[in-house]
Amino acid sequence: EDKVVQSPPSLVVHEEDSVTLNCSYEAANFRSLLWYKQEKKAPTFLFILTSSGIEKKSGSLSSILDKTEHFSILNITATQTRDSATYLCAVEAQCSLVTCSLYSNSTVEALQP
Repeated sequence: EDKVVQSPPSLVVHEEDSVTLNCSYEAANFRSLLWYKQEKKAPTFLFILTSSGIEKKSGSLSSILDKTEHFSILNITATQTRDSATYLCAVEAQCSLVTCSLYSNSTVEALQP
């Protein structure tokens, strides 16, 4: 059975803290893993990961994929209030007539000191 599990389900952090969000998955025909950030409206795309060991970075965000162990991490360094959001991990699997994107979410709330 294909599934995606994120942890921790929610976090409250202080500004300038670092945060690691975990995403583990089981997918029979894995193609890619995607990270999104959702604030008040539709999710915003962050990263797509298709190969193990390649780190993607954008500002204070970085992510890496381990296809052997079936997990990805999303790191946020030096959190700011603008990082307060729900972060979504989605797995794309190759298939024909079925929807194969699975996702859960983690919420990060960055507090001002």
